[in-house]
Amino acid sequence: MTILIKVTFTSTAGEEIHGQAQYEPASGLVSLPSRMLDIVQRAKASGDGHAIVAHEDGYRYPLQPIDNGVYQLDRSRRQRQGLLEQVWKAVTAPTKEQRQQSGRFAHTLSAAALIGASGYVGSSRAWNLSAVADVLSLIAIGVVLFLVGAVLSKGD
Repeated sequence: MTILIKVTFTSTAGEEIHGQAQYEPASGLVSLPSRMLDIVQRAKASGDGHAIVAHEDGYRYPLQPIDNGVYQLDRSRRQRQGLLEQVWKAVTAPTKEQRQQSGRFAHTLSAAALIGASGYVGSSRAWNLSAVADVLSLIAIGVVLFLVGAVLSKGD
């Protein structure tokens, strides 16, 4: 039974193409579509180095050429980033979507801080220096988180 599998072609010229290819799980053979095969042949003709990988269940499998347009999925060399590596990458070099999600989260925390400040003002019976400092701190945190959310939510 043939299924579709995600395939990525990357060349040293900076070209990266994503597509779907036919995959035969029993034999481990992947047949590239003609559009991607043309790109591979162009890269070979121009002398550019290239790599083709298949993606399955979060793993990247290198494809080894067998015949013209037919590749073997090499399961012995699967690649996957570890959890700590993924967390570090998400913090140090987040994608556009991750930045936008962080911006939304900062806006949510900002709203919670401002709601907390207004609740504190409405429920406090005795005002002293500590109560005023608490309210001002919540307002300051709300403003800072709003600004951080605005910076992170901007589109690229």
